[in-house]
Amino acid sequence: MMSTMRLLPPFLCLCLLLSGCIHIHTTRHEYTATASPTRVGGCVFRAEFLPQSQESGLALSAMVIGGATVSEVGPFLLRLHAFGTPGDQRWFEIRSLRLSGPGNFDAPMEPRGFAGRATFEPTKTPGQTRASLLLGPHLRLDEKKLPTLVLDANIAIARRRGVSIEHLRIPLKLTKTGSGKTTYILAEIWRDMHQRDSMDNLPQALPPPPESP
Repeated sequence: MMSTMRLLPPFLCLCLLLSGCIHIHTTRHEYTATASPTRVGGCVFRAEFLPQSQESGLALSAMVIGGATVSEVGPFLLRLHAFGTPGDQRWFEIRSLRLSGPGNFDAPMEPRGFAGRATFEPTKTPGQTRASLLLGPHLRLDEKKLPTLVLDANIAIARRRGVSIEHLRIPLKLTKTGSGKTTYILAEIWRDMHQRDSMDNLPQALPPPPESP
């Protein structure tokens, strides 16, 4: 919560502090698949777009400050996850990848953006493994002009019977999901002052990978 407060303008922070508590409404912008999970090489693939910036504002109720709004927007980091079966898939690599969309948008990614090999590891779900690959650099997309995208990639997948090259195609659409939280500010400030030096409270650079496709 305190990290969100630091993102807000000083005047807004003062107003919210005087109110005693704050309701923060967060809207997350991301691209999600529009069809059933894509199965390639015996495993299911999922593309995850992680917004890397935030925009803050006021939430007004009858012309009275009632809280703050935070929008998690692009640019995006892209992670590709594959969910397989124990003893079957070993690893996957990306050989080529491109994004396409409305208005003749066509953006192939340079090979250095998807370098590396993702190894399948067990998950908390019995009978399921997962391999995840973080791609780069940040994807700067015009969300107003690109309400939909298509991800096309050629994937090398190592399985028990050898390595095969498969084509992956994931249709995507821009989605917005909201969440809210009410917090007592003075209590948060007190806790933040006492915990700011604790290594246990450092934010994660990236969220944990999903447990399901």
